[in-house]
Amino acid sequence: MVAKGRKQYRRLWEVVRRLILENYELLSKHTVRGSWYIVGDLLAQLVGKEVSVEEYNWFRGEQGYATYRDDLWPRLEQELGLSRPEAKPVGVVYDMGLEYPISRLEEAWGQARGFIFVEKADEAKHLAELSRYGWVVVAGQGYPTRLIRQLLKKDSRPVLVLHDWDPDGLGIYRALGFETRRTRHLGIALGERVVDLGLHEAHVKALNLPLQPSPPKYGGKPRCELSALSVLSVRMGIENPILAYVVAAMASRGLTLSPLEVPRCELFKKEAKWALLDAVRRAVEEAVERAVEEVASQLAGTAVDCEPAPAALQLPEEVVKVMVEEVKKMAIGARWRRENDYHSEALKLTRPELIEALKR
Repeated sequence: MVAKGRKQYRRLWEVVRRLILENYELLSKHTVRGSWYIVGDLLAQLVGKEVSVEEYNWFRGEQGYATYRDDLWPRLEQELGLSRPEAKPVGVVYDMGLEYPISRLEEAWGQARGFIFVEKADEAKHLAELSRYGWVVVAGQGYPTRLIRQLLKKDSRPVLVLHDWDPDGLGIYRALGFETRRTRHLGIALGERVVDLGLHEAHVKALNLPLQPSPPKYGGKPRCELSALSVLSVRMGIENPILAYVVAAMASRGLTLSPLEVPRCELFKKEAKWALLDAVRRAVEEAVERAVEEVASQLAGTAVDCEPAPAALQLPEEVVKVMVEEVKKMAIGARWRRENDYHSEALKLTRPELIEALKR
């Protein structure tokens, strides 16, 4: 459809190409969708002169937008080295059990072993708990955007792909691992880093999951969505079937469900720092409250800003010594968790029979 649109409206796209080159600096500051609106506004001024009403209306339709985004811009990137405006950031990240915007992907936890890309955000919510066991969860809306692929490319850790059993699901796996026509020039394919964790016919049969017909474009062939795993709630008494499936699938492949181990000194420094900062914060708050009460008469009235008198604050040596001793006590009494501890705990999120079913 996109290629057909380019051929049918060749004159239109020549004009659009020229408008992009003339206004590239402005367009590059907007999302690809926003830049399309800007070009459309410029194009409206040329109706009846360089383009027809029919051409203009086609450009302003969704087919015109698809050609603009997926065909014209990749050609400009390849031929002229221009950078396509970014699409609106789509997706979320679950890291250490908390939800973040997709930009958080660049700051993924250093002890994480890798990423799990989920094609649907609803399914990703069920995996939030898994992000505590060394795997950052990345949720998209269908196929991974080029932004997600670019962010993952910057990293070197493996990417597990969770998807439905249907042609689109397999396409999502391939879109992450292999080059595509529209992004080949960007070099963002992840190659062997990508591991297929999605549903396949063998899994569907082994678990006897309910099927649905695929859309007409795929000939109505049987398909199975990840949400069909919900039947395991009744059959196996599993509270979170999607989480249980992913844990079982990872275990059946010999993947470790645990953050990476790092030197104990590194971990302890971080924990001790947080503990001391909390203690100091509480002490400071109490000290400030007492001091303000004592000089309250000198603080009457209102103001817009405050510049305290210079004061060289320094902790007394006795206080520092006490803090050092407390840190030493913390180190001696510290409890440590190893990879096996996390992995054993993670396996409790699934069932042994589910792991065995996925090994067949």
